[in-house]
Amino acid sequence: MHWIVYTLSFALYMLVSVHILLTKRDPRGATLWLLIVWLVPIAGSLFYWAFGINRVARKARRRIRHHGRHVPSMPLQGLSLPEVESLDPLRRLGDSLTGHDPYRGNTIAPLYEGTQAYPAMLESIGRAKRSVALSTYIFGHDEIGGRFVEALGKAADRGVMVRVLVDGLGAWGKGRWLRRSLERSGGKVRSFWPTWDLIQQPGLNLRNHRKILVVDGTLGFTGGMNISGKYLPEPGGLPSAHDVHFRVAGPVVRSLVEIFAHDWLLSSGESLHGEGWYPRLRPAGKTLARGLAAGPDEDMGKIYELFLGALRTAGRRVDIVTPYFIPDIAMMTGLRVAQQAGIKVRVLLPRHNDHAFMQWASRAYLPELLDTGIEVWEVGGTFIHSKVMVVDGLWVLVGSSNLDPRSFRLNFEFNVEAYSRPLAGEMERYMARLLKNAHPISHAVLKHESFGVRMRNQAAKLFSPYL
Repeated sequence: MHWIVYTLSFALYMLVSVHILLTKRDPRGATLWLLIVWLVPIAGSLFYWAFGINRVARKARRRIRHHGRHVPSMPLQGLSLPEVESLDPLRRLGDSLTGHDPYRGNTIAPLYEGTQAYPAMLESIGRAKRSVALSTYIFGHDEIGGRFVEALGKAADRGVMVRVLVDGLGAWGKGRWLRRSLERSGGKVRSFWPTWDLIQQPGLNLRNHRKILVVDGTLGFTGGMNISGKYLPEPGGLPSAHDVHFRVAGPVVRSLVEIFAHDWLLSSGESLHGEGWYPRLRPAGKTLARGLAAGPDEDMGKIYELFLGALRTAGRRVDIVTPYFIPDIAMMTGLRVAQQAGIKVRVLLPRHNDHAFMQWASRAYLPELLDTGIEVWEVGGTFIHSKVMVVDGLWVLVGSSNLDPRSFRLNFEFNVEAYSRPLAGEMERYMARLLKNAHPISHAVLKHESFGVRMRNQAAKLFSPYL
């Protein structure tokens, strides 16, 4: 009898091991899962079945095959723009990652803090005539969340097609409130991978971290800002989180609509099509721009590869603002090589973070950056939640993606790359304002930390591949 149990157990471990070896791209992750499966009998295999299998890609392919995307293609024009020739390899990399050229004729305008972003977003919803698509990671059940619910409900009452997608973990517990508030007006609300659905999708990984609002298919908003009162000033003070969002107009808005429609199809089974979602888009400015989606499905690693390509293509300088900085070996190498090649690299991080463990791990990487002369600044005051990268005063990358493994491998993210000297100049001025309340990090500063703090940071760094 025992030999039957042993044989079946061995067959199970072998079957799971084969699945791990064939599906896991990251060798560190594959090694960890193999250890769990073989060192924790039976339970390790069950744990992998519940938490280790990426069901997203299979479900996405299945629904798209059944429904189709119903996304009309836009005519693309060849590029011959002298102003972007210095970064032409980066442009061609984006062409390869997305399968199309950047869109001409766009306007991308920064909106600082919730005091600028939320009124603009609410006003656009108030003027909506045909459709509103809103995707957010967090939807606060607070005053600002209530204002959005009110605006969305009024839009639905007017006959506007309203679709709201929230993440099942980031907006945990808010789905029912939103459905009660909006669906009686005719709007629709869905949660992306609800946390109660532990069999189909465990709760911690594969989250939808995108922030997208599109009104009438012609005006978009994207960036790093959730729907939450923490981005608004507290009475007599500052907001608890500082961020910059972006108003987007022009043909690139099509990218925002397409990725929202894909996520909505995946979460609801409903295809969005027709002029209400895909109107004809006219030029609205002079910026060359392109949307870039990434996630643990067919888009895995695209923003990560674009980031590495930007480091390799840069000719003069690279400026980065990010709330979470957990680089892998390739990213650290890219940053070091860029600096050693004579490119001025500067990284701005928040002095105070909303996730202490992330900050501990991040700090353990700083000595290696400083060794090659990279500038690292800590911005004091309000927690900096902005995600911005500027290369050579010309190329700008903004959106929802942080510089950490979770954003690059486990979350669904959305960024916009833009070739625009005016936008790049505005982002450089924004960073200059942040630097007024920042202090440089040096080896001397790090050496003054206690032995216990340094050990804590190094211990947190061990978990970097899973942060």
